[in-house]
Amino acid sequence: MEKLPEVKELLLESRGDTLVIWFNRPETRNALSAAVAEELQAVFEALPAVRRYRFVVLRGRGGVFCAGGDLKQFREVFQGGAERAAIVQANAAFGRLMAAIDGLPQLFVVAIEGAAMAGGLGIACLADLVLATADARFALTEVTLGIPPAQITPVVIERVGLARARRLLLTAQRFDGTEAARLGFVHEVLADAQALDARLASLLDESRRCAPGAVALTKQIIRESAAGGEREALVQFAAERFADAMLGDEAREGMRAFGDKRAPAWAGSEEA
Repeated sequence: MEKLPEVKELLLESRGDTLVIWFNRPETRNALSAAVAEELQAVFEALPAVRRYRFVVLRGRGGVFCAGGDLKQFREVFQGGAERAAIVQANAAFGRLMAAIDGLPQLFVVAIEGAAMAGGLGIACLADLVLATADARFALTEVTLGIPPAQITPVVIERVGLARARRLLLTAQRFDGTEAARLGFVHEVLADAQALDARLASLLDESRRCAPGAVALTKQIIRESAAGGEREALVQFAAERFADAMLGDEAREGMRAFGDKRAPAWAGSEEA
């Protein structure tokens, strides 16, 4: 059923073939509370069945992407009498949110202004494409608060490599958008918010050339490759996905369009 859950902490903006998910707590610099994480997980778990969306964009209201975990909740709830088992459960739930994001079949884009800290930066590590303004601020700050970056550590390592991840996770060094691109967190750096909006629009328009089913299958192969399984198993997995696509309607249309020297059916406008 193509339906998204009701949300209160987030703002869902439908733009034709694109869903823009907004962190919508600017008064907290879009901190990740348990309620925000629960809503995000529900939305991302529902999205694979919502075929009208080819692209999913995550942004933050108020000129800030995400300041990381909600420290007020950490103090008042986790350190205010919560049992250890409840804290374990809450942290594991964030890990399941990360898994839901990683499993998204749509092209997933993160657009960063202001700041992307701690868990917010961890979520950005799961994006297929990350855009950021040059003056945006980044850091993995958990150890400065006396806690480990538990659930985001694996995705940070996958994004920037073990050596860089060690340095950043263990020292909480701060850096800007230009340095984030050099490190590998960000794919494109823009001068300001206006340039970010313009590039996001042009990027999505360029990506409409890509068949949505082929994008979903490619993301499956990427995940299997990153998992580091047996080489022969990966060969078979990729071959199966290739055959599924080749015998499907999308590839038939793509081959016909190439022969006819025309754009394929999926390469239309955002309202298509």
